Amino acid sequence: DVFSSDLAKASLRWLQRDPPDVTEARKGTEKIIEAGALASEIINRLRSLYKKALPKRELVAINEVVGEMARMMGGEARGHGVSISTDLKDDLPMTVADRVQLQQVLMNLMLNGIEAMKDTGGVLTVKSQLGEDGQIQISIHDTGSGLPLGKDDQIFDAFFTTKPQGSGMGLAISKSIVESHGGRIWANGDGGRGATFHFTLPAATAETNPPVDAA
Repeated sequence: DVFSSDLAKASLRWLQRDPPDVTEARKGTEKIIEAGALASEIINRLRSLYKKALPKRELVAINEVVGEMARMMGGEARGHGVSISTDLKDDLPMTVADRVQLQQVLMNLMLNGIEAMKDTGGVLTVKSQLGEDGQIQISIHDTGSGLPLGKDDQIFDAFFTTKPQGSGMGLAISKSIVESHGGRIWANGDGGRGATFHFTLPAATAETNPPVDAA
């Protein structure tokens, strides 16, 4: 992907120095390997969804997942003149979740925002916080053209899309994943500029034991 390509070029530049900076080149190569492993894991878990494998539930630090996806989506965003900003609340509780399914939700919502700004550029802001109900809340805000007026609820329906070549499945899948984790998902928009998508996840308690991975 673009992220790995940029790292590879940077690593080559470190090696081309006189003398070569092997340490920095190694760091870049390690990041390429990590990105490849992450992409491979996402692909494997997405395949398991179609095979109806049981979710792999574990304790997850949501800020780590947001950071991973912000880095992964950085190249796609830059290609459309979009910058990604994160505003992450420190000391958030863990949640019990399938990490890769959460990555899929974030990827769907972040791509949605990037596509909304692809003609104009803008800023995609991903924020994490603890909601008043004690659940973890993630918000993805874009500065694009906004949501269709009066369609805030319909956009999560399967096959509903405003994109000429859209499948209308990204938000429906995201809703299914979030609700299967005991959270909820919604969007704010008034037909004007910008849109914000929110989803919540239950906080893990001290007594929480993730279900045994049966996949």
